[in-house]
Amino acid sequence: MGVRYPTVSTTTVLGVSISGAGESVMCTTPPLNIPLDFAQVILLWYCLWLTNTTGTTVAWRLRRGTTTAATLINVSNTLPTGAAIQMAHSGIYVDTPGAVAGQQYSLSCLLAGGGGNAGGLDVAMIAFAL
Repeated sequence: MGVRYPTVSTTTVLGVSISGAGESVMCTTPPLNIPLDFAQVILLWYCLWLTNTTGTTVAWRLRRGTTTAATLINVSNTLPTGAAIQMAHSGIYVDTPGAVAGQQYSLSCLLAGGGGNAGGLDVAMIAFAL
């Protein structure tokens, strides 16, 4: 007997140009239909990006939805950046969205320090329910 866990994933970089003045969505999963109401959803993500010349920190955010106005589900962590370098970040998080269908998740970043735009080079995100 096999078990199939509902899973969705993406490798489409939406944040090709990361704003130096605000939050940018890096990627969004396709809709996920969880097998049971209030089932746990595990989120795994990875992002490779090129910083801008004046950015000082980046904060990674996981959101329930497709925009920067969607519900924030994690405690945003702030990490230092360097000027015009490639950086790779990744993470894991567990969410319990409730009794929903077609739930989408987004990874976004908030780049602080002003300046020009940074660039998203590669991204991967997977959401699966247990």
